[in-house]
Amino acid sequence: MSESLQEQLARLARSGGLQTNSPGQSTHQQTPPAVSSKAHGSESPTNSYEALILEIERLRTANTQLVAELNSAKANQNAVLSQLQGQYDDVLARLQTAETSNGLLAEDNLQLNRELTELPDKNLILRWREKAIRADAIIREADDPMDLLQKARLQLDEDRAAFEADLVRLEALDEATAKLSAAQRELAESQAKNRLRIIDSERSEKKLTVKRARLEKLSNELSDLQARVGHFRGIEKALRSLEDEHTKVTRLYEAGKTRIRNLTAERDQALQSQSSAEASAKKVSRDLKDALNKLASTQDGEVIIRSFETVQWLVSQFEDPYERVVPKQVLLVGDGPWPIDNFTELLLEIGFEVWQNGCDADIEIVIVGRENWSESVIDFQIEERDGESLRVYPQELFVMLLAMQADPLEIADPEFLLKFVDGHPVFEYLFNQEFPWPETAFEDGPPAAVGEGFDGEDASSPLYKMGYSVAQQVALTPSRRHDLLEETYAEESLPWCISDEYMEDWGEANSRKRLRRIAWHLHLMTKRFKRHMEAVARWESDLDWLKRTYYKPIHRFRWPS
Repeated sequence: MSESLQEQLARLARSGGLQTNSPGQSTHQQTPPAVSSKAHGSESPTNSYEALILEIERLRTANTQLVAELNSAKANQNAVLSQLQGQYDDVLARLQTAETSNGLLAEDNLQLNRELTELPDKNLILRWREKAIRADAIIREADDPMDLLQKARLQLDEDRAAFEADLVRLEALDEATAKLSAAQRELAESQAKNRLRIIDSERSEKKLTVKRARLEKLSNELSDLQARVGHFRGIEKALRSLEDEHTKVTRLYEAGKTRIRNLTAERDQALQSQSSAEASAKKVSRDLKDALNKLASTQDGEVIIRSFETVQWLVSQFEDPYERVVPKQVLLVGDGPWPIDNFTELLLEIGFEVWQNGCDADIEIVIVGRENWSESVIDFQIEERDGESLRVYPQELFVMLLAMQADPLEIADPEFLLKFVDGHPVFEYLFNQEFPWPETAFEDGPPAAVGEGFDGEDASSPLYKMGYSVAQQVALTPSRRHDLLEETYAEESLPWCISDEYMEDWGEANSRKRLRRIAWHLHLMTKRFKRHMEAVARWESDLDWLKRTYYKPIHRFRWPS
């Protein structure tokens, strides 16, 4: 007979395939330690993350071991079940055979007993007794397999109990595996939360940087506001003084009523004097125009009037109720030669609306000083006037405008005006950025001669002679075309084409005029050859690159589109 189920389970336990437990002893489960989803407050996110990674590796190793034990236990369980099933089928067959034999022997015994009672012959009785003895022997022999079967049943019950204990251990192992999976999920969630905390930390640092920049900006604005408060306090003091003066004037007015009657007779004489003064003022205006042109033609065009009272006297007669000379909204930027506060007070007295160092209004007139000015304020106002006219004056030139009651940007020669602002730091900045001064209009549209040169005998252009082409047979790469555009923009002496007038339209090297001419030339090519879609796409791509590389709002011309 093959080894019993109990012996097989004992052998598996000794080999490590199963863990046996005595009755009343609890099954030991190797459950992984719980993983904390919260990092210690003293640990950094990086240390917590490394600890979690180590914990994951340990749990993965434990899970691998548990899975291997589970698979081994399942394989041993299947082998034991298969062997037990074979033994059970064998015992069952033997039991059925014994029960059949026992039934037949019992029937023979009953038949013999009946025959024994019916046949009283001694010899026959002896024969039947011998048969009975043999039958009893046979019955005893049949009882032996029954005992064996009973023992097999008991053994089978014990094996079944041990197997059920193994099933309990397997269920515990499955529970441990489920706990391990839950721990892994918890660990993954903790890891994801840790990553989110790291991301939030980086975002917080970026927000802190932005807030620091804003704080610095607000600090600067606070300084400006404090300066303005000081200015307004001065204005408040001046208003109080004016109120006192008003009181005095009121008193004098009461006294002056009596003098009006006396002055009525002098009115006609005063009117005659006024006419004479107006004639003198017109003569002064003409003289100032001539002086402006003469001043600009000198070696040093800078005008500085040391006495501010003289400036006040020059502009005191300014009248422009219908804004025919200049709009009444102006922006002041910087000091020099006169303080911005003094200049503001001067303009307010003659009816102007004044903003200082930046505003949100759409203002055409910008008056700049030589000191304490801001590039950002200048650039902002230029961007605000995109597509609209913009007039920029130094303080000295605007005083001339008020004194002459005429705009020097319209009546003076541009060459003289350029000499007038020579050395002015604001205009040096503007000229370095290719700002078109003394022009005031925004150039909206192509240059006048942009269409010339396409239909003549020499239908080429300086750009073409520099080697630029989008033709497929030339096969220039985008990078090479961009290099040629850059070379054409910076070339001091372009290849001559068509006529001198045509070449003059291309402007000087690195100038806004040259940039505008190249841009509109490419744009016109896209319009004239629009059926060639591949060529048009290359022109448009190059035009977009040219705008991103060189064009700025300070150039004050409309980019072709």
